[in-house]
Amino acid sequence: MRLTQFTTTKNSFEMKRVIYMVGALMCGASVASAQTAQTDTTISRDIEIVKEYNPVIKEAGKINTMPELKTIETKKITPSYSVWTSSFNPRADVMPTLDYALAKEPDSNPYASDYFAKLGAGNYTSFLGEIYAPLYKTDKWLIDIYGKHNSTMSDITLSDDQYPLATDVESDAYSNDNKGRISLLRSYRKSELSAFSTLNFNKFRYYGYDSFIADSAAVGKDTYKGGVQTFHNFDLNLRYKTKGYAEKWKYDLQANYQRFSNKNEVVENTIYTNLMGDYRMESSSLSAIFEMYNIIMDMPSDSGYLYDFKHVENASSHTVLKISPSYRFESNMGVFHIGVKGVFCIGQGRPGTIIPDINGNIKIIDDKLYLYAGITGDYEVNNYRHITNVNPYVAPDVRVEDTYVPIDFYLGAKANIYDKVNLDAFVGYKVLNNPYFFVNKGLDSTAFHHTFDVVKDKDAGLFNAGVAAIYNWTDKLGLTLQTKYNAWAVKKVDKPWQRPTFELDFKTSYQITDYLRTELSYEFSGGRYACVNGKSVKMDNIHDLSLGVNYRVLSFANLFLNLNNIFASEYQNWYGYTAQRFNLMGGLSVNF
Repeated sequence: MRLTQFTTTKNSFEMKRVIYMVGALMCGASVASAQTAQTDTTISRDIEIVKEYNPVIKEAGKINTMPELKTIETKKITPSYSVWTSSFNPRADVMPTLDYALAKEPDSNPYASDYFAKLGAGNYTSFLGEIYAPLYKTDKWLIDIYGKHNSTMSDITLSDDQYPLATDVESDAYSNDNKGRISLLRSYRKSELSAFSTLNFNKFRYYGYDSFIADSAAVGKDTYKGGVQTFHNFDLNLRYKTKGYAEKWKYDLQANYQRFSNKNEVVENTIYTNLMGDYRMESSSLSAIFEMYNIIMDMPSDSGYLYDFKHVENASSHTVLKISPSYRFESNMGVFHIGVKGVFCIGQGRPGTIIPDINGNIKIIDDKLYLYAGITGDYEVNNYRHITNVNPYVAPDVRVEDTYVPIDFYLGAKANIYDKVNLDAFVGYKVLNNPYFFVNKGLDSTAFHHTFDVVKDKDAGLFNAGVAAIYNWTDKLGLTLQTKYNAWAVKKVDKPWQRPTFELDFKTSYQITDYLRTELSYEFSGGRYACVNGKSVKMDNIHDLSLGVNYRVLSFANLFLNLNNIFASEYQNWYGYTAQRFNLMGGLSVNF
């Protein structure tokens, strides 16, 4: 969305506003933030775009991230053009229509002609830099680049109120996250060709509590520097797809190469192929999706006191094939999808399995009330890239076994009330084979490290229920709320370690004037337990209140100020890793 051009009849008034706001920004120069961990997709041509409002209250995240609140998916969307700074994205903001099971994407990218840059700084010695530039753009071509830097270089206090420490310890929580990307899009009349290359570099310290920190505090040391880890992620993607149906056919062909490596010389190469074809009939369609993961592993040969690479499980080079044929039918009453997923593994994993894939939605009241349900399942490939995105502090010599979900049942309703309130309520139950849970890595019977191992259950059950709501009170004020309850049934482990029982995410945004906009958010996560040296430890609940302010000083420039963790809570995202307390970040973004 382009910035709305505005004028003023008094140049002096404009200058005063600029002077006042620059002065206010200088007064808040000790600003801070945490970093937002972003997960790369491998099966879509994602274009990261920006618009003038940048709430980004949670602009930090390696240290201060929240467990992701996930509602049950009722549809699978393959293409994805996303506005990076979208203020909210609740599940219930769009009511389903008769073609709601089909992927949706805009015909064009209305923001891609804008250059964008953002600079910010804050306490905890945090810095933020971001840039987007369309290098070449015509009706048929788009070549663009995107880059982002997010870092924090200060200590985190590990308090003796939280851990069995003789005294508080200042632990070095250095983190430096960088991303660069170049993309190409060639548009034809009925199809498009796209490609991108992405490079991610992340360097950080293991700053969490462990036996070494406890021993240091016992002899009077109040500072600690953990070991350094680095991740390198490289992507190269090529994709060719139709924009819609060409005659009666629609197809989407993709090939992706991913390379993951870390400081310990663990290397994982993944060649991912995704082929989709769809044939449309009068009121129905036949489709098939073929996916193939070719994973080539290279593990270091040496082992040490902390890591044992000679005995790493699930680290063989292997291939995973997924074949998913389906039939889709639509009528005046709704949309119905009937299919199966066939999964075949070579080298490691399950040799072969068939999973049901049935879902649909029924229109009860047109544009007002829909019911949806599904019985499906999945086979989740847990490669290093995926696991380190979930928990970057997992030990380098841990490779998680793939997770098989034979049954995933869900039932829900979507309602639109007076065109102001959208509700999505659901319940679900799934069975998981080899679900994994993070536990603090044990070194011997008395010592543990601040990296994480995994334990798995053979067959676990997960019941969840939740509600998502969005309330558009006025054009200037909106509220969203998502809640979710999780209940695990586990057999081989005592508890679903570090998984929350209850999650809540609330956001409200208010456009005070044409120039000033604010956003308030509150996040809660409770009912988590950690396993430390074989003992169960109850983790503190996460309470995180944040406030963001965005002020437009010129038609192309915005000042922002984000106040994060206003309660100054010392919660832990992973046991031993205390979050940053109250922090703030301020800066300037320009769009031209």
